[in-house]
Amino acid sequence: MSSRPSEPLLRLIREMAQKKGLNTAALARAANLDRTRLKHLLAGSQPLLVDELIALAQALELTPAEMGGLTGDMGAEPEPAHEPTIVALPSRRGGGAARRQDDDDSVFQIDPLGNHAEQSLRLGFGLGVDLFLLLDTSKLADSGIPKDVIARYPKELPIRLDAAYHQHNNPQWADDALQVNLSFDSLYTVKIPWPAFKQITYLPLAPEPAQPKPPAPEPKPTSGPRRSHLRLVE
Repeated sequence: MSSRPSEPLLRLIREMAQKKGLNTAALARAANLDRTRLKHLLAGSQPLLVDELIALAQALELTPAEMGGLTGDMGAEPEPAHEPTIVALPSRRGGGAARRQDDDDSVFQIDPLGNHAEQSLRLGFGLGVDLFLLLDTSKLADSGIPKDVIARYPKELPIRLDAAYHQHNNPQWADDALQVNLSFDSLYTVKIPWPAFKQITYLPLAPEPAQPKPPAPEPKPTSGPRRSHLRLVE
């Protein structure tokens, strides 16, 4: 049986968010919920409140029929939240990008000899975390980034990608570059060559604090046979 009565609802929310291309940050923004709080809700580690359920249902445009149809699903086994599965295996190839397994967009194999920038970005977008990029400006001449932006950063161009807008960034993976939508004075579709990536930093959400372990019960005194003793009597 489900570990929580709310698990069918959480499963529906996760599935609908995935269909709409919304990661945790984007869904939290649409529902006006705290990003960290929503992460724990979707993982089932914190109870879901009625107000939060209503906000999520409105953000995902869930119908009463979809919500009511869960009553027959209360005995189903819970499914884990949709997160990318990373298989870290030593590579036997001479390089290349991260290879997906079974054509599943949420699964790919890490290749230590492959394209580190691409693999790091795939993982960052898959986890739905904010990303900070530092680009080598000298390699951006034909990227499509506005010339005045490049001129302001003659050595290194910093870019921060808010996870709430990852679906609008729409990353596309090419052999020679990352194609992505970036907003400067307006929206630009740019192609950033892989050698331009000097730094890729994740800005993850803090995990839920570990619950303190209850103190161990004090050992009960052992009751053994009472020893006889002598007493001086005057």
